[in-house]
Amino acid sequence: MNIKKILKNAVYLLMGNMGIRIITAVTIILLARYSSPKEYGAFAIAIAVSTVAGYFSDAGISNTFIREAVKKTANMEVLLGNYLVLRILFGIIASVITFVFVHSFYTNQHLIDIINWIVYPTIFGTTLTGVSTTFFQAKEKMGLSSLMIVIQGIAYSCAIGYGMLAKMSILSISILYGIAFIITGVFSLVFVLFFSKIRRGWNSAILNQLLAFTVNGIIIMTLPQLGPILLSKVIPLSDVAYFSTAYKFPSVLYQIPGVVAVAFYPKLFKLGNNKELNNKHRSLSLVELKIMSFLGIAISIPFIVSPNFWIISLLGQNYASAGPALEILAYIVILQSISYPVADYITTKGEPYKRTLVLIISFVIAICSYMLLGKEYGYMGGAIASIIVELGLLVGYSIMMKRGLLFILNGIKFNVLSFLVTLVIAKFIPNFNSIIYMTISVLCYMLFVLILDRKMFIEIKTFVQEKFRSKGENHS
Repeated sequence: MNIKKILKNAVYLLMGNMGIRIITAVTIILLARYSSPKEYGAFAIAIAVSTVAGYFSDAGISNTFIREAVKKTANMEVLLGNYLVLRILFGIIASVITFVFVHSFYTNQHLIDIINWIVYPTIFGTTLTGVSTTFFQAKEKMGLSSLMIVIQGIAYSCAIGYGMLAKMSILSISILYGIAFIITGVFSLVFVLFFSKIRRGWNSAILNQLLAFTVNGIIIMTLPQLGPILLSKVIPLSDVAYFSTAYKFPSVLYQIPGVVAVAFYPKLFKLGNNKELNNKHRSLSLVELKIMSFLGIAISIPFIVSPNFWIISLLGQNYASAGPALEILAYIVILQSISYPVADYITTKGEPYKRTLVLIISFVIAICSYMLLGKEYGYMGGAIASIIVELGLLVGYSIMMKRGLLFILNGIKFNVLSFLVTLVIAKFIPNFNSIIYMTISVLCYMLFVLILDRKMFIEIKTFVQEKFRSKGENHS
């Protein structure tokens, strides 16, 4: 199954994605401190709308492109041309749909102006950059795929940073943000053309099961953005800011286990295309689940045991009210780290329609939860709604997967047990220094996993010994 190659690709993605996620997260945090909660609330809503609209320019075509591109008989130059044309077409449709939505859903003209200056350049830039990152992902050149993401992140972070240094308004910063997406999108497309030509032709296979992937992708991208979009109708913009800033942490944190899913995806599709489902495909998915759940829990612990430290230290006392929401929202990373491998198993097995059904049901649950709980309990209700949605997804995927509960149990039992023991112990550890307290909690969790999961301990031990042995041979 060439796990080493998958993990190597995951490392490339982790280094690039996490590095730029940290930079962009810091930039957004500084912007929150720079502006008032009301102004930042408007900016957060605009980002949420642009993220959803940007995905409409993909509409699931990236999944079918990767599926076809990893086939031995694939004509990459024709496929790439088809992919580019379809993404541009979807981008135009996304722009029209977004225009209608924004001008019918919102009445605040200042908010509409900010959304307009962000969303349409984002659609254009995301369209072109998406072609680049997906192409390199299909070629399993994760370093280059990650590079495109890094360049885009640095560009819009610099745009926001310059706007703050120049003491610009949020509207002016929004304009710079949009321009950054346009520039990086053009660069990404030019970069791809150095690695592959684009030829005329048509491969109709790229449209096979596209509807299922379209619905899947749109809902997957929309669900995390529903909070700011819907809550803005039932709570003040300042409260939307509290929710959005707290939600920013898990959205960044998930990128760590998330890169594992991206690295496994092409290989899972190859096994699915070759109908190697009974042993290799399921075994590889189980490895993905073990790794992702381990990482997801490990990085969530500091934000669960000490949420106020992160909120106050990074955002300031004005956002202290978001601490309890962060404690709840941190569990999203854990739930996603468990549900995504199960969802990937279903998708790469050739049954994306099952994932579609689960997502549609969860989407309806999300709308009802955010509106009802948000109206009743404010941004804390929004945090609870987010957890309800993720639990619904996990339950749904486990039902759709054959022997799904057994699969999940085998993948997470040691990780979850270690996590629960760690939470109990953390209650008795004196918190005289937050950093030390969080570090001890994470180390306890990792130690418990290694003690309980002997197989993982042996694999890590063997890996370390081989590394030291190879270094010794190189020095000699």
